[in-house]
Amino acid sequence: MQHYRSILFLPILQPRFLAKAHLREADAVILDLEDSIVHARKAEARALVAETAADLHGRGLQVFVRINSQPELAALDIPAAVGANVHGLFVPKVDTVQQLAEHIGHVSRAEAAAGLPDGHTRIVALLETPRSIFNALAIADSSPRLLAISFGVEDYASIMEQEPEPRAMSHAAETVAIAAKAAGIQALGLPGSIARFDDADAMREVARLARRLGYTGSACIHPAQVPIFNEAFGVSDDEARQAARVVEVYEKAMADGLGAIALDGRMIDIPIYDRALATLRRAQRINGG
Repeated sequence: MQHYRSILFLPILQPRFLAKAHLREADAVILDLEDSIVHARKAEARALVAETAADLHGRGLQVFVRINSQPELAALDIPAAVGANVHGLFVPKVDTVQQLAEHIGHVSRAEAAAGLPDGHTRIVALLETPRSIFNALAIADSSPRLLAISFGVEDYASIMEQEPEPRAMSHAAETVAIAAKAAGIQALGLPGSIARFDDADAMREVARLARRLGYTGSACIHPAQVPIFNEAFGVSDDEARQAARVVEVYEKAMADGLGAIALDGRMIDIPIYDRALATLRRAQRINGG
C-alpha cells in the first residue's frame, strides 16, 4: 500500500492551478467538491471531475475526490466521481459506521454502473466532530475499502468552540491516530490548524508533532505545504541507515542466540527491532517499493 505523506487539494474550477499539479511533488491530489465550491457552482464542478481526473491521471498523479457531506449532494457526487481514473473518495463528516455504510453502498452501485470491480474506489473517512472521535475505532474497522481516517481539525475545533492549536486538539488527534493504527490503516491530519501556509516553521512543527502522535501524512491546502509534509512524514536517509543498522545487528544477535543487545548506548530488543523494521517498510512504501 502506498504511503501518503502529502495529498494536495486542487481547485477544480481554476485551470491554472490544475495545469501545475504534476510539478508539486505531492503523493496524491484531491479534487474538491465540498467547502471550496459554492452551492451555485456544485453542478459545474461535479461535471468536470471525470475529464479532470483523466488529465491528472495521465500526468502520473493519483487522484482523490472530496465529496459533499449532505446526503442529497453526496448522492450526486459519487456517481460523478467514481471512475477508472479516481483512486478514492474523501468522505467528510463521518460520524457513524451506518453513515459511512450508506456512502459505500452508493460507491458500490456507481462502480457497477461504470463497469469497475467492486472495491476499486478506496475511502478516506474524515472525522470532524466530537461524535466521530468517540466512534473512531468502529469507523476505522468498518470496511476494507478504508485506506485511512483523517482528523478534520478545523471543523472539530469550530464545533468545540476552541482554537485549533495542539494543546486543545491533542486528545482527539491522538484518538484518531490510535484508531487508525489499531485498524491497520493510515492516519491523516494534523493536531493543529492547516489554514496557515505562510509560516513554514510553524507548519513544520505541527507536522512533526503529528508524526510523533502516529500520523502518516496530511492533506495540503497550498503547494508550499507539500515539501514540509513530505519531509515530516517521510524517512530521512539518516533514519533509514540507523534502522537498517539496528536490524542488521539485532538479527545477528538473534542468530547467536541473544534476545537483547546494547547498541550505541541503548538496549535493543524485539520492540526496538520491530520499530526499525517498520521504518524500513515505510521508506519502501514512500519509494514505491
